[in-house]
Amino acid sequence: MYRDKPLSYFLDKLCSNSPEPGGGSASALVGAIAASLAGMLASLTINKKGYEDQWEKMKEYYEKAKKLKDEMLELLQKDTEAFDDAAKAFKLPKNTEEEKKIRAEAIETGLKKATQVPLSIMEKSLEISRLALEVLKKGNKMAITDGAISAIFANATAVGAMFNVRINFTWMKDREYIEKTEQRLDEIIKETEKIKNEAMEYTLNKL
Repeated sequence: MYRDKPLSYFLDKLCSNSPEPGGGSASALVGAIAASLAGMLASLTINKKGYEDQWEKMKEYYEKAKKLKDEMLELLQKDTEAFDDAAKAFKLPKNTEEEKKIRAEAIETGLKKATQVPLSIMEKSLEISRLALEVLKKGNKMAITDGAISAIFANATAVGAMFNVRINFTWMKDREYIEKTEQRLDEIIKETEKIKNEAMEYTLNKL
């Protein structure tokens, strides 16, 4: 698994002609960094004089950040395998009407499965965005920029993963599924964008 390898291994393979990892995994890595930055700010607030009323809450935030970081790393790996079923389905025979039907159904199922990992990355990025804003406003002011960068990276993660969801729509036939998923994508992008802008404005006003 990539999480058990040096970062340079992941980046070297990313910067190659290998079909994986790709943009989805890269987005998950940025998300893991975003979560880690939120955890860093929380950690730097725990036991810090002047923030006594926030210590317990920051301990909760720190644990949540660690969990989100680990979940993003798991999604990084899963993204490398997300398109496998769809890729296999595209290679199925289509010589008869029955084969065409089986192939079409397999492609649809595979593509829906392929959307689930990047959509999960987006959902986690939204959690990280909200966490980043919380620690930013309540945490150690000496590390406020780390909270802002966390929010910026979380939004970038959502946008990157969104492309990996949408690309599967190109070959899908289920319009109801597409419309429902598109609605959720828009909701996540809008909220992470709003949080990013709020975090940037808040931080710039404090500097």
